[in-house]
Amino acid sequence: MNKHSIAEVHQYVENESQYRKLLQERHINEEQHARLLESLERGLQVLGISDDVLDIFKDRTSCILWLGHEPEKYAGYEIVLYIACKKRGLDIPDTLAEKCPAQVTTLVDKAGKEQHLHQLKGELKKASLSPDVLQAIHRSLMLARTENLLPNLLSDIERLGFTSLQQAVEKIPLTYMHYLSQASLGKLMKRITHFLREIKGKMERELKNVDLYSLRLKQQLQDLYLEADKGLKDIIQYDVEGDFDVDAITQKTSNLFSRLDRLFLGNIHHLKDYGQRRAQIHDTLSQEDELKSRFERGTPSVRKNIGELFDEYMFFHTFGALTDEEKKIFAKSVTREFEVLHSRKEVDRDLLMQFEKKGLLSVELGFQDIIDSYDAFMRQTIIPRHCGHCFLEIVKCIPPSPDEPQRCVTDVAYLKILALDGTSILTQKGKNDYPETIKNVVEKYRSCVSILVYDIRGSSYMGIKLHNAAKEQRIKSKFAKTMADIVRKHGGFLLKDTGDGGLVWFAENSSSMYNHLYTESVTGKGTKLRYSIFSGAEFEIIPATDSAKRAILCARDMVQKAEDFIRANFMHYREWFAEVAERTLELDGITYALLPPEFKSLFRIGVGIASGSPGRDVVFCANSYGDPDLVGPIIADAHLYSTEHKPGGSVIVCDFPSLANLIFNIESFEYPTEAKDFVAYISDVEKMRMTGHGYTLTDHQISIVPSGIHYLEELDKKKAIVRTERSDIWLDEFYFYDDKKRKAKFLYEIGNL
Repeated sequence: MNKHSIAEVHQYVENESQYRKLLQERHINEEQHARLLESLERGLQVLGISDDVLDIFKDRTSCILWLGHEPEKYAGYEIVLYIACKKRGLDIPDTLAEKCPAQVTTLVDKAGKEQHLHQLKGELKKASLSPDVLQAIHRSLMLARTENLLPNLLSDIERLGFTSLQQAVEKIPLTYMHYLSQASLGKLMKRITHFLREIKGKMERELKNVDLYSLRLKQQLQDLYLEADKGLKDIIQYDVEGDFDVDAITQKTSNLFSRLDRLFLGNIHHLKDYGQRRAQIHDTLSQEDELKSRFERGTPSVRKNIGELFDEYMFFHTFGALTDEEKKIFAKSVTREFEVLHSRKEVDRDLLMQFEKKGLLSVELGFQDIIDSYDAFMRQTIIPRHCGHCFLEIVKCIPPSPDEPQRCVTDVAYLKILALDGTSILTQKGKNDYPETIKNVVEKYRSCVSILVYDIRGSSYMGIKLHNAAKEQRIKSKFAKTMADIVRKHGGFLLKDTGDGGLVWFAENSSSMYNHLYTESVTGKGTKLRYSIFSGAEFEIIPATDSAKRAILCARDMVQKAEDFIRANFMHYREWFAEVAERTLELDGITYALLPPEFKSLFRIGVGIASGSPGRDVVFCANSYGDPDLVGPIIADAHLYSTEHKPGGSVIVCDFPSLANLIFNIESFEYPTEAKDFVAYISDVEKMRMTGHGYTLTDHQISIVPSGIHYLEELDKKKAIVRTERSDIWLDEFYFYDDKKRKAKFLYEIGNL
């Protein structure tokens, strides 16, 4: 047993939460960082700049700078600060620029806002080019290179290791798809489909088997129908019309329909699985026709953005200058491209004529001049601009800009708190080295089962005052139906409705198991009935990552509906409780008949939520009557929490396992602080995290605050829950303990925002 602080336990849950992972994925893209770094390395190599200037970005997964500190805080990271200031449009001191490599600052300054080639008409004109002319040259060069490399690609097809046509297309560089001729695309398609013929054959055979199995199952369903029909006829003929033994008829009918239900539903589920597999196979096989059509159409010519031109130029540059064979392909292609441009009225023909040379018999194109002009523009404009964009992109800044929405500011603040270390240049936090005792206790709540017990306030008092069982039943039934609808909405299993409350459980299979174990019907008088159709074998509870979330949101909606019920029916209180003395009360601006003070709590509810692991904390089983039931300590815990009272209002209380399951898996959470300034916000939250604390879930409009401690082995229920705060706790593999070694659970109250 080891001693820890409750704050440390909370921190573990928060640091290992889904929200933290989502924040990292949203703001720290390791693949993007690596991709930008690779682009910079390739671009600087072409420009003849040493990649030593990139050392500061290497051996890390992100580069995040916190603006606003004193200059000396950024010693050694001046180039990062320069890029961050440029990105934010801040003034850059001369002293800072002097400390940065001029080769990098020049590229950053050249980045500009232009993203597409057609936005660079001024630069193109200075180079005696136009967007159309440059793209014509670019297409011809890419065609020459890809056509020449095609034999190597065809020989490498098997090495790529794909199992479908879609995978093949994804693994082959897009440059081939964009620029190969139709004939070459046909060769590529033929090679791919030849390699996939065996896989395709297996799928076609599997599809035939799936159809055969489906046909057999449908025949079995028909046989089941005939068997049930014959069974019912036999019961009518030999039992109903013969010796009329109700018990025997009931037993035979129950057995018949139980068998029908199990076999029928089992076959239906198998049919569903076969249908899904059939759809998957059809989808895979249909890819071939779709992609063949795409190959045949080719890729339409589109305007290129600067990044695409950069990537394709780097692909071209990787294999060096044009070979003699490639020069022939290029000459033929660029001649055809220029002829097309000549025929278009809007093209500046003077730009084309500068590449023409008069020969003895005809006008010829200066192919080397065309290549040199294209290459110079790519090196002097496209590559520097793209590298500048990469530098701006690889550096991320906090705090967020003032015009960012508050939610974005909050997310970035939590990113800093939960995932980043440092004060100027921030780095990702390593794996938190939490004690094994905390991990052992808390991790088992990442997936769990949640029990919800709700108790209707004032129901006993109502029964005493009404002295009318029929009227009491109608009122409670109306309220209970509302609660049941909420449970169904959140996927809970409503196990019991006690008239003045109910018991619900939430797990991965709570909704599906309810539908499997019960069937519902409505009588001719409009009364809804449910009856069990389970066989006695369906008792496995599957823990869920969202069980506590669904239980808490269900409780939230129950409380809201209880308030709505009070508002909607308050006017009927005078009729329901006519013999009770009247006073006056203004509710929502309307004066109603007021009943005694006890009625202030009538139809408000207490909700208790407790969570745990199947087997140890709760089991689902048949009781002595053969009905589905729950057994386990967390049922009693949830019931105890439901008895907590708040004067004149509803109350929701959950235990720490429920909170842990919620925070581990919720998409976002906030800390209850009023600070708005970014730095003050972070400071407040970091102080709060050093103590036991609550949360705010703005998306779900609920707050969570610590409310006390439940001593698990205290038999006196009035003393079992103590409203107090603790900072230190003892932990073993399963439980929390106080200083007196008493087993304890921390409790939290859920409220509406």
